[in-house]
Amino acid sequence: MSAAPDVRTRPHEPASRHGVGPESGRWHRLRLWLAPGMGVKRHVTIAIAGALFAGAGLVAGALWAAADLRAEVAAPIEEVLVSDAWRAFGGPIAIAVLLVGAWVTVSAIGRLNRSLLSNWLPRPHDAASLLHERLRLSRGPRIVAFGGGTGLSNLLRGLRSATSRLTAVVTVADDGGSSGRLRTAFGMPAPGDLSDCLAALSDQEVEVGRLMQYRFVRGGELQGHTFGNLLITTLAEVEGDLGAATRVLNRMLHLSGAVWPVTATPVTLVATKDGGNEVRGESELRTRPGAVRRLAIDPPDAAALPEVIDAVRDADLIVLGPGSLYTSVVAPLLAPEIRNALASTAAPVVYVCNIMTEAGESDGMSAFEHVRAIHEHVGRWPDMVLVNEAEIDPDREAAYAAEGATDVVLDREAFEGAGVALRTAPLLGSGPHAQHDPGRLAARIAEIAWSARGRRGVA
Repeated sequence: MSAAPDVRTRPHEPASRHGVGPESGRWHRLRLWLAPGMGVKRHVTIAIAGALFAGAGLVAGALWAAADLRAEVAAPIEEVLVSDAWRAFGGPIAIAVLLVGAWVTVSAIGRLNRSLLSNWLPRPHDAASLLHERLRLSRGPRIVAFGGGTGLSNLLRGLRSATSRLTAVVTVADDGGSSGRLRTAFGMPAPGDLSDCLAALSDQEVEVGRLMQYRFVRGGELQGHTFGNLLITTLAEVEGDLGAATRVLNRMLHLSGAVWPVTATPVTLVATKDGGNEVRGESELRTRPGAVRRLAIDPPDAAALPEVIDAVRDADLIVLGPGSLYTSVVAPLLAPEIRNALASTAAPVVYVCNIMTEAGESDGMSAFEHVRAIHEHVGRWPDMVLVNEAEIDPDREAAYAAEGATDVVLDREAFEGAGVALRTAPLLGSGPHAQHDPGRLAARIAEIAWSARGRRGVA
């Protein structure tokens, strides 16, 4: 699925790309410096008050120094103050002087800020836009999203334009490809999904994404590995475990939020499929036919990262998915501490239901059966379920049918019977895959998060 364009102001982008032409750019920047929440107006007011005090002191000092010449000094001033010209134009002149003084003060503060920021920003003239946007995002709702794969990273790309108080909690049970090789070699959790989410939340997503997702095509042992996986593995070796490595990456990449592995313990998925057959490992699970009926992790008591538990406790909204039902959504929820945190949180839980079933994982399952699987594994029903209502074109349906996948059927009556709120929307994205459009999905999630935050009365 194609990623939604990132519309946030970035320090290296010219202002004209955000609806501000070169003629109005200066006015726009000054207006932003004085926008609510920037903390500039109070400093401007203090600066003007200070200038007035300094001016009064200067006048008082001049009058004191010219005490013996008071009549000579006062006479011309008195002459001006009683003149017809002053009566006619004194008011406008005073207002003009006041406005010019305020303009000079605001401009000086803006130039001072740009001067101070010039060593950190490649385009200090964009400082007002950047700081204004960051302040807006820092006041957004606290959203915790559980998942993995491309579904979670695409959702993060959409949500980052609504809030910077995002926490992505990523499954680390993958055992195939580059992640599987590194997991076997170093005895660590799988880093692959972490790499995608770190790139999605980085302020320099394009550059970081290209770097993190670069896959070596030569180099012997390096061949097939992504740079992101190698970077995470290296930091895990240096710092001691995956949790400590992720703490470093969260600081280093200047994320619009945070990305955490659900656990720093290497876990293996253990699935029971139709007929009672047990399958170990995520990659093996998908190659065996039949839907998953039960999923567990080994070891079953894997400890969750403290940052994840804290994020769930403080969240305004918790989002499950989008992504593969068992390997992306259910897998990171199986740690006992996560289940307990979800059971006790006051935040509503929203599940983003898949658009298509997945062969070897959710064969033939309806939308409610997806939700019931979450309830059976986590111990609570989602408070709301988002389901796509847009029709899938025949070409995409045929492509998925060739892989043994079908549309996820919406059974409304089952939702009503379970008391689970259902919300439908046209969430289908463009492109060859039947996946959610990140912009539309993020807009719905943000709307729900703001509403939930308002009901809780959280600042």
